Amino acid sequence: MFKGIIFDMDGVIIDSEPMYMEIDKKFFKDHDICFNDEEIESYVGVNMREVWGDILKRFNLEHKHTSKDMYEKQMDSFYKNMKDNEELTLMDGLEEWLKYFKEKKVKMIIASSNHDKVIKLIYDKFNLDNYMIGYVDGNTVENGKPAPDIFLKAAEKLELNPKDCLVIEDSQNGVKAAKSAGMKCVGFNNRESEFQSLDRADIVIDHFNRENLNKVINMD
Repeated sequence: MFKGIIFDMDGVIIDSEPMYMEIDKKFFKDHDICFNDEEIESYVGVNMREVWGDILKRFNLEHKHTSKDMYEKQMDSFYKNMKDNEELTLMDGLEEWLKYFKEKKVKMIIASSNHDKVIKLIYDKFNLDNYMIGYVDGNTVENGKPAPDIFLKAAEKLELNPKDCLVIEDSQNGVKAAKSAGMKCVGFNNRESEFQSLDRADIVIDHFNRENLNKVINMD
């Protein structure tokens, strides 16, 4: 069995993607940026720090904003909404998986494109240090997903060979990054988005239940 598991956070640890979609729709509209749902979905899993320059150029807003300022404002919006959301919970069934892998002495870590302060908020809120050795955020690597950098750094923090690591991802960009890193990948299709293809994942699941746990345990 694999020696380490690398979890994406948004859409895997917590069901945050629908909330982000609504936040982003309002944020983009407030800044005169017109995106449809498919265009917003195309950014799922990527580090927005890398794409804000292109967005401002596309909408001729370079004279009004800087990419750094827009990125920080967007992350502040995410953080405030997460911090004030009392209904936010771990993905259903996930904690049982975490307990199982902890008992089996499998090392675990989060690798998320999100901002450090948002990841830390979730990490602390749900006491994930009971199971994991920490996290890697998108700003600590040169190239974001779909490049493999963040997963390779996570494997390094786990002190494991990438081939001994399993990634659990819900986005097309994340799956591509995992496979490019030479890792096995579980596609987590919890919301069945028409814009996210998980075809490159080794297996696809839709729930953290016992049946799917057995599938993961028995992966080649």
